[in-house]
Amino acid sequence: MKKSAILAPALVFAMALSASAQAVDKNKDNTETVKITVSGSWDMDFVFRSRELADALGLQQDDTTSIEANAAVRLDIDLTEKVSVVMSFANERLDNGFVNGTLGTSGSGSDGLDVVIWDLAVKMQEVLDPAITVQLGTQNDFMFDIRGKGSPLFFAPGQSTAMVTKVNGADTGGNSDYMQPSGLVGWYNREAAHIAVALLPAIIEGGRAGNDEAAYAATLYYDLDSVGKGSRLGVILCASSLPDLVAGAGGATSSIITIGGGASLKGLGGMEGLEVFAEFYFQSGDIGTSGDAGGSAFNLGGHYDLQGDSAPWVELQFTIMSGDDNPADTDFDSFINYENVNDLLIIENQLFGFNWNTNMTTIKISGGMSFTAGGGAKNNISLSGVLGICKTSEDVGAAPNDTDKLGTEFDVKLTYWFSKAVSFDVNLGFLSGSDVLELVTLPSEDSASVFTVGMTGKF
Repeated sequence: MKKSAILAPALVFAMALSASAQAVDKNKDNTETVKITVSGSWDMDFVFRSRELADALGLQQDDTTSIEANAAVRLDIDLTEKVSVVMSFANERLDNGFVNGTLGTSGSGSDGLDVVIWDLAVKMQEVLDPAITVQLGTQNDFMFDIRGKGSPLFFAPGQSTAMVTKVNGADTGGNSDYMQPSGLVGWYNREAAHIAVALLPAIIEGGRAGNDEAAYAATLYYDLDSVGKGSRLGVILCASSLPDLVAGAGGATSSIITIGGGASLKGLGGMEGLEVFAEFYFQSGDIGTSGDAGGSAFNLGGHYDLQGDSAPWVELQFTIMSGDDNPADTDFDSFINYENVNDLLIIENQLFGFNWNTNMTTIKISGGMSFTAGGGAKNNISLSGVLGICKTSEDVGAAPNDTDKLGTEFDVKLTYWFSKAVSFDVNLGFLSGSDVLELVTLPSEDSASVFTVGMTGKF
């Protein structure tokens, strides 16, 4: 508990600083002032994992409970009108997955509450041209996100686990961890066109340059407000350098090219509240010295916000991510990614579940609505649910017990907004019919559950 004691004074200090001053003198020899904006967030959860889920995650063969938390304090320091510094301090909720059989976020002796410098970057606006912005340093928020929902299927390295862990399914056995992509990103924004170039040579720092996991990407968004407000097209070209992607590669570096794109179209046919979205990705390149990459992914769906005081909504989504049909050879057909999809609490969620992130075919049906209760603000309670019908794109496990039955999952989430800054939530997740789970549990079970109660806040 000593490490949590480190975090609490930092949060108190930051809030006091935010309340007391927004302009701070740099020194007596410089009459210019520095504007400092302080913000922050926290997220705490009580988590129950059933024996089957805990066993599959390598925790223990029994039901488990834990308190898991993360917090961050961010300083936005405006040096001039065009130059600013971003600095944040945070703990890593995921810290190399599991430590001595327990989650890195739970129990004394874990380092999931160590406070680290999380963001450190310089941002410069109007560089050579009023439309150009450049940021040098950490790039934790950079992503390619067609829908703008914060859950990219392919590229969000600051929100994802390493590409090298995505062999044919789940990140388990110590692979779950956050990364701090660092490098240079430049943006060019002119009317409807938004271009970005990201040079990220140190997504994972591995010592010498050849041991670093790196990515170099160019993205383009083009606004289509003529179709409907908020509509846009997007494309990405990404070159990834990955050391030790698969054991059969002999330790050599793999180089993979990903080409992808998609669209989010809103208000089609004059239907206010309707969104139709799609995205696709194809991969090629060299795996080590003798293998070839051949991953692919496709996502198609629709979202509709119905009219009414309760703001009801429904969504249907179909996703295919390729798997590797022969993990024993050096070819690599799994779709490898820096994803941040956490729709399903057990199968997809990187905090509470398997973080299954490739080799998957899924149909997800979700919906929700809001209510007003307790004399609070309008619609201060939201209730949502999702049904996921999942299978692996390629069989996993050894014959004759290989299978593609990942399972059917049903989740329910209830959120109560106590204020604009603080909310409480309850999550329930149930997985059934999972032959994949049955392969890795003793005694064999094909169902699992998870339950969380948490609080989030921001300032």
